[in-house]
Amino acid sequence: MRKSILSLAIASAAILSGCAVTGVHHAAAPDYITNSAEIVKAANWDAMETINIELSEHDFDPKHLKLKANKPYRFVIKNTGEADHYYTAGDFFKSVAWRKVMSSRPHGGEIKAPYFTAIEAFKKGGTVELYFVTVKTGTFGVVCTIDDHKEKGMTGTITVE
Repeated sequence: MRKSILSLAIASAAILSGCAVTGVHHAAAPDYITNSAEIVKAANWDAMETINIELSEHDFDPKHLKLKANKPYRFVIKNTGEADHYYTAGDFFKSVAWRKVMSSRPHGGEIKAPYFTAIEAFKKGGTVELYFVTVKTGTFGVVCTIDDHKEKGMTGTITVE
């Protein structure tokens, strides 16, 4: 009986950890840029392009961005509206090599992570700065996911060529 329970426990642990009985691990490949640190370190940050993006009721300005692949960028996202807004571009955010995300000084901070799914800028002047290097090409959607902002036209695109 003990042997059966022990065998069952070992088999369960192997299945739950994603391992087959043969010991081969089948992990899904990450869907974000995994060598970001290497790409960010090699980038020429003196050639970084800054793009100011304004969020307001119910608009992004500019709505459509065209970027070049393998170039460092800084997005300065500022909410000039009376409501909080998101700049949600999950597929785009996974397609770039992240350096950092910063909030306004003097009381802000910075965050470093493999990727982000959404950036929220608080009403009446909230500002967030995104530092990244474009890697993958394509056209990516941008949307505000708060309430009915998308339906009111708060959408856009980012194209990387």
